[in-house]
Amino acid sequence: MTMTVLMRLRPLVAGLLAAPLLALATSPEPSSSLSDYAFKPARAPVGRVVHYVKSNLDGSKRLVLSMHFSAPLMMEVLKVEADGQYLALVQAELDPATLSESRMKSFNGLETGSRRQQMALEPDPRQRRLVAEVANTRMPVTPGHWPAHIYNFDLSGLNATLPHLKDPRRDFEVGLIDPDFQFLKTGFKPDAGEVAGGFVYKGKARFRFVRDEVLDEIPCHRFEVGGPAFKNIKGTLWINAKDGLIERFEHVLPDNPDWKSFRLSRISSRPMNDAEWEAFKAATVRRAMDLRDGR
Repeated sequence: MTMTVLMRLRPLVAGLLAAPLLALATSPEPSSSLSDYAFKPARAPVGRVVHYVKSNLDGSKRLVLSMHFSAPLMMEVLKVEADGQYLALVQAELDPATLSESRMKSFNGLETGSRRQQMALEPDPRQRRLVAEVANTRMPVTPGHWPAHIYNFDLSGLNATLPHLKDPRRDFEVGLIDPDFQFLKTGFKPDAGEVAGGFVYKGKARFRFVRDEVLDEIPCHRFEVGGPAFKNIKGTLWINAKDGLIERFEHVLPDNPDWKSFRLSRISSRPMNDAEWEAFKAATVRRAMDLRDGR
């Protein structure tokens, strides 16, 4: 190869090598609405349990969801389905810097007396992403907006942040991430190392304040829900005006393909310390085991 040809190739090779670096350097920073929040631990419902019913909009396919706060941004969620026969547990921690779920573990099979881990979520701060792991397969996702919450977590992460809104009557936005259920059904393989596509950023969810109103005798702030994360389809969120937690959420888009739509309705809440929560979980597991027929 002549020196002339080499000199002609050098700019091309340099450009090819620089292109990935340029793309990395110019990758957009996540947008943020963190300025809408003022994290104050005293506002968090620490030492309380809040009970909800999750269902379709018509009330079918009901399960009871109990959310316990052991610290301002740490929670466990116990899910009880089929009249107490099937149980699942999710442990979650939110990052105070992003007010987003950063660490999670989910378990099912509690009713058998030996729970099985389904999924774990960990942060990868070097690449500003989260990594979900299922059956030794890692699935990274990069949120495009902070805070970012997992819709499939029944908006429990969002719920933990709502008491920290500076103005509970002001419009706000969050990012939503979620499993790609079609990929998990048709393309997922265990022990596959790191793969793209299992978890996805769905875009911004927008919450527009509508008015104050009384819902089932509970004073609430009512919001219209929409935005790209919800395919611009409208839903409704009611925030309890006293404690800032979700009173009810309704949307035609389900957060799990086993449901046709999504309604989350608050039943009650009460003080419950960590020891009482552990006793509550143990009693729920015993009841579920008693309901099993031994098969």
